[in-house]
Amino acid sequence: MAAVRKAIATFGLLITICGCSAWSQQGYVKVRDVSANYTETYIDYRFYDTKGRNLGLGGRANPFSKNGQGGGTCCALLPGPGQTVRVVWDEEVAGENQSKNLQYSRDVVVRGSSPLPGNSYNYVITRFFPKQQVEVEFVSESMGGGRSPRLDQIFYGRSVMRQIGE
Repeated sequence: MAAVRKAIATFGLLITICGCSAWSQQGYVKVRDVSANYTETYIDYRFYDTKGRNLGLGGRANPFSKNGQGGGTCCALLPGPGQTVRVVWDEEVAGENQSKNLQYSRDVVVRGSSPLPGNSYNYVITRFFPKQQVEVEFVSESMGGGRSPRLDQIFYGRSVMRQIGE
């Protein structure tokens, strides 16, 4: 009888732990990260939740005059549209001593819409703007469909400056 109680207690604990784990991931979306840098500094960045837990997503972005593109991680779970993430980044000026690099942190609400149903390609665009402004946008594309109009021109090799909120 004691073995049965112990098994039931263990099973209950297991369900509680799994349930909490699943609950903590609700609203998260598996994404690939790309970035667009509209500044003239090199940027290394990473994502955290608002409690400071590393989300395993981040990368490096070139200055705008050097194609302005970047990215890094594929794939990680990130809070979806309407939720807040913390972006932490270092700005590096080419040729400068790394001890002069500056670090910034912003809590940002993820823009965008919900993932498309079925097979879709989900990614997050992290955009860096002058004066340490940053935005994060979730984009979902159908596997067989065309490219999203939300993609920056910089990803097509066109040096077109974008403004925050566009």
